[in-house]
Amino acid sequence: MHKVSLPLGMRDEFGIQVSKKHQIEQSLEIFLQQHEFMRIDTPILEYQEVFADYDLRQQRAYRLLDNNEVVVLRPDLTLPIARFLATNNFSLPRKLYYIGERFKIAKSLSGKYNQMTQAGVELVGYPSLKAELECFMIINCLSRKFLQGKVRIELGNARFADAILNSLTDDTQLKQEIKNQLYKKNIPKYQQLISLFALNDQTDFLKEWPRLFGSASTVLRKISSFKLPVKAQQIITELTQVSQWVQKLPEQSVLLDLSVAPPQSYYTGITFKGFSDDISDYLFSGGRYDHLLENFQKKGEPAVGMGIDLELLTKTAELNVSVSKADILFFEPEQLNEVVKICQKITNLTLCLEDNLQDAKKSAATRNVKLFCIDKKGELKIVN
Repeated sequence: MHKVSLPLGMRDEFGIQVSKKHQIEQSLEIFLQQHEFMRIDTPILEYQEVFADYDLRQQRAYRLLDNNEVVVLRPDLTLPIARFLATNNFSLPRKLYYIGERFKIAKSLSGKYNQMTQAGVELVGYPSLKAELECFMIINCLSRKFLQGKVRIELGNARFADAILNSLTDDTQLKQEIKNQLYKKNIPKYQQLISLFALNDQTDFLKEWPRLFGSASTVLRKISSFKLPVKAQQIITELTQVSQWVQKLPEQSVLLDLSVAPPQSYYTGITFKGFSDDISDYLFSGGRYDHLLENFQKKGEPAVGMGIDLELLTKTAELNVSVSKADILFFEPEQLNEVVKICQKITNLTLCLEDNLQDAKKSAATRNVKLFCIDKKGELKIVN
């Protein structure tokens, strides 16, 4: 007997939920195309080397062999786009968007699927902070359209931790360990590591660092009492300005987290997440990665990207999907030509596939719709 169960972590989609998801996809595509984003689709399979800057072991990617070459089911959709841009004569700057499947093996008992549909945007060749602002505008518009404006934007910076730790030590391993414990919020281990700098003028800041998250105004007020290294202070100045701009969006609250890990190691500047208090995971995630293309070519390009979890957005979106009820048309096989003409004129008709009129009547009664047939003249008439 053939195996009929799905592989672990995969899912079928059907009915109202998939209709809702497609409606959101269509709405998103229309919105992005109106803002001059161009769609790009990349293959599900890529060579493993494409994801050289992606922690494949941590993300638990699916690996396959293709003529003795290791290929993976893409666990990320940004790096394939970087590969495309580097291997094609594509003029920049450019605003791109994608909608596709992403595969990564979820942790055991996490309740997450290994397959998910992700949408996203890539703004490549734009060094200005306006690229980040366009992402925030997209989040705000989608939040108000589908989630009653409940999405909160959390800002961070991928280089902030390095800006602090580089001023304290040159020990690369120690800096990485401090960051690991900080990001995990493992306070006892973190405190043990920073005790090495007890006599440093950054001691008070280091003690407070794991708690520097929350509303932007609160975090910025707390950090203003510390004297930071020059590069770290420059980052804070930029985050202050960006948070003020984002707060001008309609119904938009802004948070700040200075102790959060960047989404991926290739991020180089501002990072952000969008989430709602109603759910535990985030709906939007992105940031700036100006050196990404350097993995595939000599010259890098400034870039900002954002991923959208379409599965989660579909699950939480406040969207009514109406199921239309079409009347049914009973026909004889030799009337197929007339059927085509009638259905072109009357769109709210679906074909009745019953073999006889009696069964067709029962089907119409069950569905509570009208039943039509075609008379000898080829004209439509209602069946009583």
